[in-house]
Amino acid sequence: MRARTTRRIRKLTALIGTGVIACGTLVACGGESGTPTINVYGSTSDAGFDKILNDCNKDAAGKYKIVPNLIPSDADSQREQFVRRLAAHDDGMDVLGMDVTWTAEFAEAGWIRELTGAKKEAASAGVLQPPLDTATWKDKLYAIPRSTNVQLLWYRKSLVPTAPKTWDDVIADSKKLKSEGKPYVIGITAAQYEGYVVGFNTILSSLGGTLVNDTSTKVTVDDKTVKALSILHDLATDGLASKSLSNSQEPEVFAQLQNGEAAFIMNWPYVQSAMNAADKKVAADLGVSRLPEFAPGEQSRATLGGLNYAISKYSKHPDLAFDAAMCLRDEKHQLDGALSPAGNVPVLESVFQKPEFQKAYPFYPDILAELKTAVPRPVTPLYQNISTIVSTTLSPPASIDPEKTADKLKSSIQDAIDGKGILP
Repeated sequence: MRARTTRRIRKLTALIGTGVIACGTLVACGGESGTPTINVYGSTSDAGFDKILNDCNKDAAGKYKIVPNLIPSDADSQREQFVRRLAAHDDGMDVLGMDVTWTAEFAEAGWIRELTGAKKEAASAGVLQPPLDTATWKDKLYAIPRSTNVQLLWYRKSLVPTAPKTWDDVIADSKKLKSEGKPYVIGITAAQYEGYVVGFNTILSSLGGTLVNDTSTKVTVDDKTVKALSILHDLATDGLASKSLSNSQEPEVFAQLQNGEAAFIMNWPYVQSAMNAADKKVAADLGVSRLPEFAPGEQSRATLGGLNYAISKYSKHPDLAFDAAMCLRDEKHQLDGALSPAGNVPVLESVFQKPEFQKAYPFYPDILAELKTAVPRPVTPLYQNISTIVSTTLSPPASIDPEKTADKLKSSIQDAIDGKGILP
């Protein structure tokens, strides 16, 4: 009896392994039964995302179920995970929450779907042009803009009654506060990661410089690059930066303002909503303005940030994935994301006109003004190579030798463009 039972189990196991047995209520064909699952990667750990997710799953009414998936918090590690899984044709990824710098690389690799026809019209309707540009490669739309971003200058009004207009003003105010024994630190993101590249790109762009030409085929490092590097080096060595400057990412810079260490920080608009949730006393003391002029008389140019939803080329449910992404990005949820501690800046122009948004973001005209002049990081499939070179070459900030570092950047970036050399 035991032998017969054993043979039956072996036969049953073999049939299951070859897919011969039809799907019943307890066994799912292809690993899925009933309602299709739409896996979302990126942005799912945002504060308030659960509410948006529940709304969209309710609206789907059983057509699909959106499932959030956690990924690393920093952009570099996120990209590494995406690249590995997409290169392996992983069909378990549907909606990809992508950094705005990845569009060209992922489109060229064939990992994300071009949006055409009605999908293109729906994804771009009412969207501000700068974020729409980040979702476009070679005049083709590859993603649904979800949120946009530009950094602002945040300061403590009790320490700095009037917003400084120029970088020299920021430095002067900081020195004065330090001499008075008051909080004085100027906080920027200068750890060896993408946020450091953002800050450097902002300073360089504000000085009228670039790293590469418009087609990203030739390096354009020049005397303006040297000036931008001098600003970073001086901040790191003149005693006005945090002692943890070379390890500072956005959360650390935020904390420097909250804990009374910093008088100024360069950070994203989320600071307002996050500080409202973290420390109402400090939130009431927050001042905010456009970034200071790094070249006196020349308006600063912020680096464009944000996140786009792309549909994986390997998704088993691309149409449903698109519908899910559009729900996550609709007007109501744009407002929800902005009002939550995540502080996601909307891409839909209509949201900027809503009274609730304007009340929460009284500085919204500064955001819109910066968006009009914001600059992208180099738009190229080679962006990650360039970014890695910049963050590595400039780290730590105190080690920067403006002339020599500029020369190293110039040769290393051109080698990357030419397909030479090894990444640091």
